[in-house]
Amino acid sequence: MTSMKPPPQFDNTPPDLNDAAMTSPAAATLLALALTATGAMAAVTTTVVDVPIEGDTQRFLYVKPDAPIANIISIPGGDGILGIQADGTMNTFTGACSPIGRVRQALAERGFAVALVDATANGAVRNANGVREVIRHMQGRHDVPTWIVGGSAATNIAASFALALPAGGPGGVVLFSPGRPPSGVERITHPALVIYHSADTDAFGSSMFNALASSTARERIALTGGTNGGCTFHLFNGLDAEFLAGVAGFIERNNASAPPALGVQGLWWNAPAESESGWGVNLTQQGETLFATWFTYDADGRGMWLVMSAGRKVAPNSWSGELLRTTGPPFNAVPFSPSQVAANPVGTATFSFTDADNGTFAYVVNGVSQSKPITRQVFSSPRPTCAVGGTAGSTPNYQALWWNAPAESESGWGVNIDHQGDILFATWFTYDAGGRGMWLVMSRGGRTGPGAYAGTLYRTTGPAFSASLWSGSSVVATEVGTASFAFTDANSGTFTYTLDGVTQSKPITRQVFASPATVCR
Repeated sequence: MTSMKPPPQFDNTPPDLNDAAMTSPAAATLLALALTATGAMAAVTTTVVDVPIEGDTQRFLYVKPDAPIANIISIPGGDGILGIQADGTMNTFTGACSPIGRVRQALAERGFAVALVDATANGAVRNANGVREVIRHMQGRHDVPTWIVGGSAATNIAASFALALPAGGPGGVVLFSPGRPPSGVERITHPALVIYHSADTDAFGSSMFNALASSTARERIALTGGTNGGCTFHLFNGLDAEFLAGVAGFIERNNASAPPALGVQGLWWNAPAESESGWGVNLTQQGETLFATWFTYDADGRGMWLVMSAGRKVAPNSWSGELLRTTGPPFNAVPFSPSQVAANPVGTATFSFTDADNGTFAYVVNGVSQSKPITRQVFSSPRPTCAVGGTAGSTPNYQALWWNAPAESESGWGVNIDHQGDILFATWFTYDAGGRGMWLVMSRGGRTGPGAYAGTLYRTTGPAFSASLWSGSSVVATEVGTASFAFTDANSGTFTYTLDGVTQSKPITRQVFASPATVCR
């Protein structure tokens, strides 16, 4: 992009952010009260602020809710000039296309105080002294975690300030459409989000994510959709809602001042329990991403599974994403080739929770829109306690999404395990001889030894997912084989089955798609 200058040289020693002496409020000139609005969470005020720095003045746009839960310091990419006017408007391409700038009001309504850093009065862009004073100004007013946000040409300075955050303290960094990872990012220990567009050839999203090896919680979000006009894929043109959901969700999950997210990993069915026995949905929760596998029935009554593989957090304890229906090689194919798996979009799904055991599952599938109250399925005791980023207990719990080992070697099929007491409830999603999606269930796999479980495999038929009156009495379960699981440790095992006379064995491992993972104990 012609508006993007080369990033500045990476500096591992920006001005100290641990200095307790904050800029006095009197030292900042408040130029204009640009906006007051009532959002979903708090009244939001927007103010233009100038803070003095040595021989210069640093301007920033300050968007603040009544009671912030975090400070977001946004350092501009491009030519570094937002063009902030006295009334709070911005008159440059960089200002108009700033991803954080475009969603600043929505961020404030979710509880974040946002500072959009402009060039200095003397025209210096991405000035380290200026950024430092903006951070101190913000921290002097709100004792909440600080999050550094920057990308593209601001990648290096954003990474520098992330390194300067107090060790072990709250806060973190968001790098959008990042440049090539500079030396030093591997030492960033705070939570880090890398977000970019999958079609942006100027972004080094995967390289940056891999380089952030010391981050206590890291996540990679590759957005799709939008258009390459206007602000282009590089700056998420047409994807404000998706960008907002990804950034705000990650910060909420990893922000010390935010309430902890509910742990929703597990097996769910219609509420009240047993009212629609015969279908269910398995949820796997990692970082801000929810992976949902829905086991239900097609119009002909045959088993059908749909997957939301990348549900993004759109509000506290609410996730939404695209629903896919896949075809692939038969379960007994040797070898099983992931290249033969095809995923076709069929709709959307949204999961919203009122507490850790109750929620709502809303979906649109092939034009059919429905909503179901859901609750956790309880089949044994004791039930595990699961937490995102939790610690493992002395006895392994295997509740998770598993696939063939090594990871990605047979992408396209998997098995969801819900582990309660000495019982495993396993739902296997795979393909029949014709390549159509097929699911089977081991509803009561009993413990047969240390780390070993076995049970009967069933194939079921039932009412179509869209039935207005869904009757569990119409579900028919047919015994079709057996399954067993033998685990060598908490993350590795073997899945052996006999299905329709075919016996096979697969090495399996937990599927990892975001960080941190949910741990059940």
